[in-house]
Amino acid sequence: MQSLVEFLIRFRFLLAAACIIVSGVTLWGINYSTIESRVNSILSEDDPYKAQVDEVREDFPPSDGVMFVFQAQPDIFSMQALEAMQEFTDRYTDVKGALAVSSLINRRLNDSDAARLDRDYLIPLLTDLDDTALTEVRRTALADEDLTKSVLSASGDMALANIKYSALPDTQDNRLAIGRSIVALRDDLRSKYPDVEIYAVGNVLFELDGYNAQIDDRTLLLPIVMILGIALLWLCLRSLLYGITLFALAYATVALSVGTFGWLGVPFNQISSLGPLVVLVIAIADGIHIVSVYAQGLYKGMSRLDAMRDSLAINIQPVTLATITTAMGFLSLNYSSSPGIYGFGNIVAIGVVWAFVVTMALLPAIILLLPTNKVPKPLGVQDFIVWVNKLVQTRGAALFYGSLALILITLALLPMNKLDFNRFNFIDEDSDLHHVIESLAQKIGNDKSLVYGISSNEYYGITDVAFLNEVARFSAWLEAQPEASFVRSYSDYLKSRYKAEYEEDNDVILDEDWEELPQDRLQIVDYLVGYQLVQEINPDLEPIFNADYSSIRLIIGTSNLSNVELLEFGERIDAWIDTNLNPDYRVLHGDNSILFARLDQTIAEELLKGFALSFVGITLTLLVGLRSLRYGLLSIAPNLFPATIVFGFWGLFVGELSPYILMLFSISIGLVVDDSVHILSKYITARREGKVAQDAVSYSLDKAGSAITITTISLSVGTFILIFSNTFHFQNVALLLTPIIIVALLLDLLFLPPLLTRLDGWLEARRAKTAQTVT
Repeated sequence: MQSLVEFLIRFRFLLAAACIIVSGVTLWGINYSTIESRVNSILSEDDPYKAQVDEVREDFPPSDGVMFVFQAQPDIFSMQALEAMQEFTDRYTDVKGALAVSSLINRRLNDSDAARLDRDYLIPLLTDLDDTALTEVRRTALADEDLTKSVLSASGDMALANIKYSALPDTQDNRLAIGRSIVALRDDLRSKYPDVEIYAVGNVLFELDGYNAQIDDRTLLLPIVMILGIALLWLCLRSLLYGITLFALAYATVALSVGTFGWLGVPFNQISSLGPLVVLVIAIADGIHIVSVYAQGLYKGMSRLDAMRDSLAINIQPVTLATITTAMGFLSLNYSSSPGIYGFGNIVAIGVVWAFVVTMALLPAIILLLPTNKVPKPLGVQDFIVWVNKLVQTRGAALFYGSLALILITLALLPMNKLDFNRFNFIDEDSDLHHVIESLAQKIGNDKSLVYGISSNEYYGITDVAFLNEVARFSAWLEAQPEASFVRSYSDYLKSRYKAEYEEDNDVILDEDWEELPQDRLQIVDYLVGYQLVQEINPDLEPIFNADYSSIRLIIGTSNLSNVELLEFGERIDAWIDTNLNPDYRVLHGDNSILFARLDQTIAEELLKGFALSFVGITLTLLVGLRSLRYGLLSIAPNLFPATIVFGFWGLFVGELSPYILMLFSISIGLVVDDSVHILSKYITARREGKVAQDAVSYSLDKAGSAITITTISLSVGTFILIFSNTFHFQNVALLLTPIIIVALLLDLLFLPPLLTRLDGWLEARRAKTAQTVT
């Protein structure tokens, strides 16, 4: 070890130059870094339904569109609300790539209402409307079940409208440009019609919100962390120059991590975009250990070279161990099949390695070049460590049993946590999307939907009467289920066309409940070709069958279902299909609703496997690195229990865990292991030098206590800043990760030292008793 220290000191300028050259090449990769803000980037890649969804989307390419929501009191059948919808309908081409628009303004009446009112559209010319006409329009609209189950609330206070657009070329820049044009139209309508609430939601806006949130977090949170970080380092190290140097190197480490991701061609997503901030606070921690002991050496009168030599000799083993174990903790996230989670783990693991390289190759050379014109002051937290040392010496038993009681109580509280995942938590609660999702659930009842593709496995197979009857039977069963708000498929279209033609041919008006499927295959083909022709003229129509007439698309609307309820409904549908549907036909899942709903279960299992592996790997690494079975096993306590304590209280007061919160269980051990490694390594060194347990504890607290306190302050401040993030999910991360880091420090300072002295004291007493017995 000493030879390595001498190498780092002797060739520090050569190592620094090599580090700078390699860094220059790596930093160029920043030019190739990208942001993937689509929410699908967090989906599990191993979900068995993913292949089915992809197959259905080949037959039914999802159309790009945005939904506008108009709300007014007491209802939207007022002149200002209708004028707002009229202007929206007229100006839909303001949206980049717009193809078609649908709203109440261009909504066609059904055949019976059209004949009764002698017009084709629900809303006549606004110039012809008076109070009487408005009342009639309102009555007609609210009496139309098809309308109130899809685009109009039952009370009439909310109406939906849609714009379809082409997102080609399918690039992020183009999608974001479309999103900005939608926001511009929405904001202009809001300013003109202040009494009407106008919202816009859609995938492109979801992506725009996520993209803006990531940009805002980077541009707003990082500067805050920078200012607070430098101020804290200045306060703790008593040197502004040291603080600026450490922060500059940590910031360079972040840039190197981003550059590496750029060279690898890996985009940042909604989760991994948090990685650079975590890398920043970890990189600061490595440098603090080196500089704090170096500053202590200068305060004691050592020369700069000797102080650096002493600091490296004391810290090189624990810093190396901490780097390996921290990287293990984050790399364990690769057990997850979600790109969001394993991308986050990989960027932080890369950053941890770069932090070690920069700390060992560049930091000594820079620190030794800095002037020391006056005798350094003691570290700003030294008085706190002296107080902790006295407390451990005098109240060790109380600290030990008090900590043990807290650990046992919070372990008992852990089962109160329940897994739950809401993908809309990635968006601010004040956003349009959050408001619309709640309104849809309360007012219309179709906040979620399930899409299925039903394949006949034959060319023109969907024109077969037997296939039609199977689809109709399936639809009838679905409509009878309490979870289904509505069921929509191509069989509904065939029934309505057949009814209209029957009424025309026989000059009769059939009852509204009359529903029959055509039995003539040529007639069915004629209906479908007619739909296809109309669809070419009116792009607003959804595709209900594929190009070769072999598959149809079926949509089930649901409302107010939790993830568990949605999964149970999906399982019941699958069971009915397996039992009742003709096995000659294939039914495939056609959307991501089920995939999102079972994210918590899938990713939780993967994360637990990854955590178990990383925990075993970290423990084995500490056993080898510390060269002690006893102390390696003891390291489990301060590494594992901070998370169990915090998650125990979380279960008591909150109780809901998304898989992205659960991943903190895996990464927390990677973050907090740094403190225990430094305490244990210094304690073991002192014991091997012949010190008794009590004196060894004092030595370890003196050499490592200040450094781990400063790093904890830096880490906790850096993670606490996430409370001000634009994403609700990151706010929860801050609420959990910050206390875990602080509890880890408290256990390392107040629980681990009494644990060490009591265990070693017990072992020494036992050895003495055994020796006395032998004598």
